[in-house]
Amino acid sequence: MTDLVASTPDAPSRPTAPIPESSDARTPPAARLPDVPSEDLAADRLQAALAELTGPDADRLAVTLLLVTDHRTADPRVFEAPIDAQFAAQLREVVIETGADAAGAELVPARPGFAPSGGQWVFAPLDPAVAALDERTRADSTAQYDRNLEFGRRNLLVVRIRSASGADIARLYQGFAPEQALTSSRRLVAFWSGERFDGLTGDPLIVDRSFRVMVTGGTALMSSATAYERLFGALEQLRASAAAVYEATFARLPIIGAEALQAACLSDLNMMRKLTSIGAKLAEPRFADAMRIERILVFLHANPHIDVLVDRTGPAPRLVFDPGAQQRWSLLKLLDDDYLHSRLTDTDYEANSKTAL
Repeated sequence: MTDLVASTPDAPSRPTAPIPESSDARTPPAARLPDVPSEDLAADRLQAALAELTGPDADRLAVTLLLVTDHRTADPRVFEAPIDAQFAAQLREVVIETGADAAGAELVPARPGFAPSGGQWVFAPLDPAVAALDERTRADSTAQYDRNLEFGRRNLLVVRIRSASGADIARLYQGFAPEQALTSSRRLVAFWSGERFDGLTGDPLIVDRSFRVMVTGGTALMSSATAYERLFGALEQLRASAAAVYEATFARLPIIGAEALQAACLSDLNMMRKLTSIGAKLAEPRFADAMRIERILVFLHANPHIDVLVDRTGPAPRLVFDPGAQQRWSLLKLLDDDYLHSRLTDTDYEANSKTAL
């Protein structure tokens, strides 16, 4: 995969003044609830944005490079990185390529557990925190990048795209590691000129040509849900689905440490996915009936090799959630029916992935 490499320019280029996507500029971004369009409206907005990114005027698109740090906190910082006309043209090419990839795919609403095929991109509404961050990237009052700026471990690189008239169209997002801005690096960097390696004396910025998350009109369009999750965490639909499954299962069981279990299940991305796996089985009456504490205790008594903690000191037995590394997943594995027995070899197994016969 080819990267874009830019060195610090002598003079910054300034973007054209925008026409905001939202006309209400008086309300601070963090105070305004995100616009959550219907799926049909969201798809129409996405198609319109993609048409602008790939249309006859695409070579006139105005692009601005932004660097974002602390984006998973309540106070993300957004900096505009000045770029020259040559690098802006390279970014514009990447924008058009990304738009063409998405425009050539089927746009499908994201669903928990759904994995798009190679010919599909998924879309989903932004959660409030990401919507507020995206609105900050649209502001003209963005601070200028300082070469002494220190980045954290997780950062974002954003390409803001506007029409020639200054109207906001979309933003492209990708992860940004400190190693991509080598200002304070002790590395020596050289490029092959065809005859020799020529040393680079400036401070290079390396941009991956692959952008897999686009935001416009309060909606994220992505090649897969994991592309979004790597940058921002769980999609809102996954959080909601996991919370509903938790209420239908664990919330109805006597558990010591239930609050800690709930907090873990609704903050850990992999635990949320495990909950959706449990939820997919709840429509089966036999499975739903097995979620009762009486059935669970009988099962654990008959299978002492399964390491699920049970407290029997009170008037009634209670399951125990232990947040330690060895026990953290035991209750989730239990309710996802991960413990299987082979009739052929009389062997017990733990199986994360299984197909009913």
